[in-house]
Amino acid sequence: MKIRVELKGSLKDNSYDIFIGTGILSEIGNFLKDLGVKKKVCVVTSKTVNDLHGSNLESRLRADGFNPVFLLLPDGEATKSLKYLSFLYDELIKNRFERSDHVIAFGGGVIGDIAGFAAATYLRGVNFIQVPTTLLADVDSSVGGKTGINHSSGKNLIGAFYQPKGVIIDVDILDTLTDRELKNGFAEVIKYGAILDEGLFLYLEKNYNEILSRNKESLIYIIERSCKIKSDVVNKDEKEADFRSVLNFGHSLGHAIETLYNYENLKHGEAISIGMVFSAMLSKELGLCGDETVARIRKLIENSGLPSQIPDFTAEEYINAMRADKKIYDKEIRFVLTGQIGYVTLKTLNFSVIYDFLKKILKG
Repeated sequence: MKIRVELKGSLKDNSYDIFIGTGILSEIGNFLKDLGVKKKVCVVTSKTVNDLHGSNLESRLRADGFNPVFLLLPDGEATKSLKYLSFLYDELIKNRFERSDHVIAFGGGVIGDIAGFAAATYLRGVNFIQVPTTLLADVDSSVGGKTGINHSSGKNLIGAFYQPKGVIIDVDILDTLTDRELKNGFAEVIKYGAILDEGLFLYLEKNYNEILSRNKESLIYIIERSCKIKSDVVNKDEKEADFRSVLNFGHSLGHAIETLYNYENLKHGEAISIGMVFSAMLSKELGLCGDETVARIRKLIENSGLPSQIPDFTAEEYINAMRADKKIYDKEIRFVLTGQIGYVTLKTLNFSVIYDFLKKILKG
């Protein structure tokens, strides 16, 4: 089964196709040729992904006449660093990659982010293609052109908007994910439904067991729907000048949690799940939604095996972590809030509002 989702609109020359299906990694040579990829390619991947799928990808590429150079990075969020970015530059230079060559990001969100940023900045920009291997990367980080690395002060503080030439999503690869990693990506799907698509949210409420049991038809549906939602948002606001910020629902507190844990203990989707519950609760506090909205978001998150309880840091620690957020404007933060399911609003809030609410709920 193959589905083609086009990311077009305001992106103009930066438009690209998203190919979604089962077993399509076996046809990767044809996709790459259609995308104008030359014989020399750099495949950036992680140790775990390489152990599971590297030999298969390499044999497919060589059988189709490509000459791949594989660069392996460690697993984990700590890989998104200047240290490993410098390693990629060194290898690209050593192997004499040219601007017309292609970098293939073969992995989860960490690999897509750092490989994309290397591609965006090496020789002032070389072509790159996303081949995501996690549900989180399928539905979120592989689409939309956000690339970057972390800084000790906060997540994704160094980066660039740089669109890939194409995205190839083989749902069969998800069979090798752990249950925890699958749920990690499911959190981002919940986000799309909670703020932009009530129908998707209803589908998730009814079918979360089937999806997390890896039913292929269900997985393809939620991946396709998520990619279309994100495509629509990116087409309206590619570089997050305004509307694209809605995709950060749950991310302000979520990123703060990741920073406070030093990117350990919790995965990204788990932190975002907690952030979504917090954002819904704050929305209710501000009179934007009622108890039902908060309860539905919390229930779906908990039913999916994702965390909802805010970790026991102090309100001061959370505020200090959030002050490094990319969404700071004039010492205030643009916060993503919700009304009823499927609707979203952006509000610029003074940190004192968030601080007071954190003090209130952390008491209980």
